Amino acid sequence: MEFPLFQVPYLGNGMTIALDAVLHVVISHGLAIGAVSMVVVSEYLGQRRASRDWEYFARDFLRFIVFLTTSVGAITGVGIWLITSALAPRGIGSLLRVFFWPWFIEWGVFTTEVIIILLYYYTWLSWTGERKKRHLRLGFGYVVMALCSAVLITGILGFMLTPDGWPWDKSLSSAFFNPSYLPQLALRFGFAYFLGALFSVAYLVLTRREQEFRQEALALFSKIALFSLTITLLSGVWYFKVVPSAFKTHSLYAVMTSRFSQQTGLFWEITLGGIIFLLCFWFIALHRSVLSVQILVIPAICISILFVAQFERVREFIRGPYLMPGYMYANQVLLAETPLLAKNGMLSSSYWYNASVKQDDSVSRGAYLFGQNCSACHTIGGINNIVDRVQGRTADGIYVIIGHTHEMVPFMPPFSGSDQERRTLADFLFHLGDGTIKLGAPSRFAPLEGGPGHE
Repeated sequence: MEFPLFQVPYLGNGMTIALDAVLHVVISHGLAIGAVSMVVVSEYLGQRRASRDWEYFARDFLRFIVFLTTSVGAITGVGIWLITSALAPRGIGSLLRVFFWPWFIEWGVFTTEVIIILLYYYTWLSWTGERKKRHLRLGFGYVVMALCSAVLITGILGFMLTPDGWPWDKSLSSAFFNPSYLPQLALRFGFAYFLGALFSVAYLVLTRREQEFRQEALALFSKIALFSLTITLLSGVWYFKVVPSAFKTHSLYAVMTSRFSQQTGLFWEITLGGIIFLLCFWFIALHRSVLSVQILVIPAICISILFVAQFERVREFIRGPYLMPGYMYANQVLLAETPLLAKNGMLSSSYWYNASVKQDDSVSRGAYLFGQNCSACHTIGGINNIVDRVQGRTADGIYVIIGHTHEMVPFMPPFSGSDQERRTLADFLFHLGDGTIKLGAPSRFAPLEGGPGHE
């Protein structure tokens, strides 16, 4: 099926997906899994110790969690489907065909999660006495469902980096139980509970609580966080051991970008500095220093979210030039159809180009070829601006580079299209660089044939 081509100005397609996805991961892992688990533990301690402090903390914190997960969490979750369906329809469509049953089951699990957490919240005050024990079991049931959801989704996320033998055998089992499945699952569980403990501490010290209770709760959450951080670091090492070596080489570039990619020491200094800060924060919390924790908790949350963004960025970036290794390039062109596009051309076989472009000129052809080949990563005038890459180059130079992008930059997919279309794209990019084409203004240019820009 042919899908129309959409491009997000300035932010770019990749960054638009990333911003929504990182926010959703923080909420779905840190709140929906980690923080709700802390609520259940708090309610259990409240019942076991007959402590109103633990009971009230759990109830109040749950109200905050339910508000965020059913609003921002739900919107960003739907947003992922909306954004990817518009910007990467072939990719999400292919994943749905491969993982139909896991995703179908996950939607059922998610629906069950929503029902249970709403019941858990709204029956908090009405279920008393003997029913209070059933209420606690309701909370444990929610945690089990949330973990099941992560178990199902992680198989899909792991497949996008390490599909194992799927490109050849097309087996669901080889796709789902891929080499990075278990280490990534352990990593996500570890960081979910780390974030859950961190958000619990933030709510604890930034709301009114008895000082003695704060110190008691700080000690508990600190132990959970330090254990979770240990699991996260160990599983992170395990995860990158199973990542193909060809992809590992892209890791530093993913975080540092081209500007700082040669300063590898800076990457490790920042990463180790962040880890040391978090360790110091939790040792301070373990010693029950409430005032110090109040001062440091917001920076700790910011650093933790940056670590989430770093991991998701690396996971998405290093599999380049593929969206699904061995099957589909990052620009949603199938590996199998590349020879056909080179022979017959991309524009002649594109339904949406031929249906939407009323006047077939060199600008519209070049713009469409840019959108299909390059817009997954580049923008015109925004983040990762293609104009900055081509300014000062000749049209012939750009033409040669387009034909060898996958050799010069391993994480970039090869150009898809005929040789004439490659020339059309080169001329389009050349005129973008010299200012002949400006966004928002009608532009025309004749393909260059030995004129300025050709050598």
